[in-house]
Amino acid sequence: MEKVKEKKKRSKGKKALIIIISVIVAIALAAVIFINIVTRPSLDTEKYHAVGGMVYSETVEYKSDSGKSIRHNPIVRLMQMVWRFCEDGDNAKHAAQTPPSDVVKNKDIPYIDDGNVFHLLDVYYPEGLKDGEKLPAIIDIHGGGWIYGDKNLNEYYCLELAHKGYVVFNISYRLVPDVTVNEQLQDCAAALEWINKNMNNYPCDGNILLTGDSAGGQMAVYSAALLSSPELREVFGVTDGGIKPNALLLTSPVAFMKDGGAFSVYTKPMWGDYKNKPTYEYMDLSEIIDKAELPPTYLITSGGDSLAHDQTKRAYELLKEKGVECELNDFGNDENGKPLPHVFSVLEPFNKSGQEAIDSALAFYQKQIK
Repeated sequence: MEKVKEKKKRSKGKKALIIIISVIVAIALAAVIFINIVTRPSLDTEKYHAVGGMVYSETVEYKSDSGKSIRHNPIVRLMQMVWRFCEDGDNAKHAAQTPPSDVVKNKDIPYIDDGNVFHLLDVYYPEGLKDGEKLPAIIDIHGGGWIYGDKNLNEYYCLELAHKGYVVFNISYRLVPDVTVNEQLQDCAAALEWINKNMNNYPCDGNILLTGDSAGGQMAVYSAALLSSPELREVFGVTDGGIKPNALLLTSPVAFMKDGGAFSVYTKPMWGDYKNKPTYEYMDLSEIIDKAELPPTYLITSGGDSLAHDQTKRAYELLKEKGVECELNDFGNDENGKPLPHVFSVLEPFNKSGQEAIDSALAFYQKQIK
């Protein structure tokens, strides 16, 4: 009798285990199917989402060989979906904002003429300039976790910078997992080279502020380092952009991708098969700074910047230690007492806190202008 009872218990236990495993498998399959549906690619000649791996073309090859090792990485696949929904939120923010209307817009200029929608830039400057009037330039590299975004993401921010009296170059670059961070830096270098060759076609006075936010902040400081170092350009395989920025503006830069704590689980795969690449020893700002000559740098973060507050402070301390002229503006709460979020001045450039951050950064730039 006891043996029969024991047998029944085991049988019930096995059935329960089978049910649990079946439920887990069903949830996993449903999640995979949902992610595949949400991240289904769109044709680049139609309405598409600016998320890596979600754009295709009948004439342009978007995917490079370097991205093969990360296209099926579960973290990357999950973040493609996350960024896809972030795009909806950013579009809603834009819809609620009113950008300045007194700005000349030159849009969708190819800095590499290959038909790739991520090889475009915009140029903005104030209307009504007098003949021969020249203005300082700003070059902006958008954020988006290396996977998301194009120049449209930062358009309102850049329009506000132009409204304040600057010529602003707003650039796109290819996205992970179509490419890796290294190729994104090659795109930025190509854009800088185009700007250097074509700057005289716009009312620029030769002064340049290079800026970026979040992942774009990482690319901005790396681009500045590459501009100053032939050795680093050889390692990263980039061209000499030919420009020398007067200053850097880094808004919540994620500049430590290898030694970034738990966040590195996300950032390291952005480099592809990173351990087997010559760039492996250069994935953190601390690993390139001694090989570069960085310009005066202004950094912005905030109390609610859960993604990059510590990284921004760490970058500031490193720059200061290495003798780079730098300032850190660590904002607290907004006018309603709420902690200011990650890259608040880029996402909300027209409100009081955004204006304060932008004006303080531009004041720093003005001190560096020749």
